[in-house]
Amino acid sequence: MAVTQRSQISPDFLEGSGAQVSEHAQLRALFDLWNGVRDGRTMPSRRDFSPESLRPWLGNLALIDVTRNPIRLHYRLVGIHIVDNLKCDPTGKDFDDVVADPANHPATQGPYRCLMSGEPVFEVVQPRVKGVFSFDYARLSLPLAADSRTINMILMGEYVVSRLSEPAGRSQRSCVAAKVWSN
Repeated sequence: MAVTQRSQISPDFLEGSGAQVSEHAQLRALFDLWNGVRDGRTMPSRRDFSPESLRPWLGNLALIDVTRNPIRLHYRLVGIHIVDNLKCDPTGKDFDDVVADPANHPATQGPYRCLMSGEPVFEVVQPRVKGVFSFDYARLSLPLAADSRTINMILMGEYVVSRLSEPAGRSQRSCVAAKVWSN
């Protein structure tokens, strides 16, 4: 999606989500970094971020590639804390390998909304998969564009905000085999 120029994006979208910004300080700080790196452009590029600048969030970040014709989202990199929570590693997989109907699935629609709107998307997601996991997490999807207009990546930060239950054992399983996020 090509996006028109916007010089000001306010973190007010965090307020409108029904969540308190203060409860998501890490995601607010990530937004502030993204917004600062933009430097008046519609959105920054991946190359605008050094690994050192992302260090505070590394285990809670995912980098998602965007391809077109058809539109597909692909997990390029998934942080260890996200993998631990999912009990599988989706790195190297397309969203539709992991969930059915990813554009409309509650666990993956935030990055799709980010892609379609060209704006950051904050959400609190409540996945429930019996015997696998039951927790709530806050997620921030931030658009990235090599040309400052056409989104080619999404930087996603994700933090567990409450853990309702966890099955015994921490075994890793294949996200593809499990289709972990079923409707």
